[in-house]
Amino acid sequence: MSKLPDFISIVIPGYNEEERVAQSLKALSLFFEDHFETYEIIFVDDGSTDKTGEIVESLATPFLRVIHFDINQGKGHAVKTGMLGARGDYRFFTDADLPYAPDAFLQAINLFHSTQCDGIAGARDLPESSNPSGQTPFRKLSSKGFSVLVRSLLKMDVKDTQCGFKGFTASAAKKLFSLSSVKGYAFDVELFLLARAGHLKIRNIPVTLVERRHSKVRLSLDAPQMFWDVVKMYGRYKVQGARYKEQYS
Repeated sequence: MSKLPDFISIVIPGYNEEERVAQSLKALSLFFEDHFETYEIIFVDDGSTDKTGEIVESLATPFLRVIHFDINQGKGHAVKTGMLGARGDYRFFTDADLPYAPDAFLQAINLFHSTQCDGIAGARDLPESSNPSGQTPFRKLSSKGFSVLVRSLLKMDVKDTQCGFKGFTASAAKKLFSLSSVKGYAFDVELFLLARAGHLKIRNIPVTLVERRHSKVRLSLDAPQMFWDVVKMYGRYKVQGARYKEQYS
């Protein structure tokens, strides 16, 4: 099987992932070694207090780079740092547990070429997606409530903003992440807002869940912050939306 010539970057943010990070990085490296001529994996250690940093450093190669934060900054900030430091023509980010089947990367690259889109987002709500996540009723309710808030308050037609698989062209990644400011889990919502302001074309693809561990989002602590971040985004983009559009011109 011939390898794809595209230079791909994969950014993985991680916090206290010592139990699974080695397995994830090895599996991801093998996949990209088999399918792409040129790739890089950027692991952003978001201030881990366990042995995550040591483990990742022991695995470092010319194809695997590590960025360390001294203190936890938040997933949004970790992804932003990795995406702006990436060198690939196409730049993706996903979670440290590799929750989705890696074939999504191949599908995304084909879609980039066939549609000339600026970004691709996994969508768990598509009929072709497989997501037997086994979420608790409360987590499902919280997720649905967050989606309703985003769609009604921000007038977005995106049902699944939080899927942990997204990719952008190099130019789109530079534009979006140079402007993004949300450091927490709601950063995905801001990316869609910025993409809309910049008239960027984002396509959805189905994803297949292969890792069934529960999300590391802590509903009691993270969910209120996510809701509050959306409310702040509403105020900021309602007042400053024109300024963001000007930065794309």
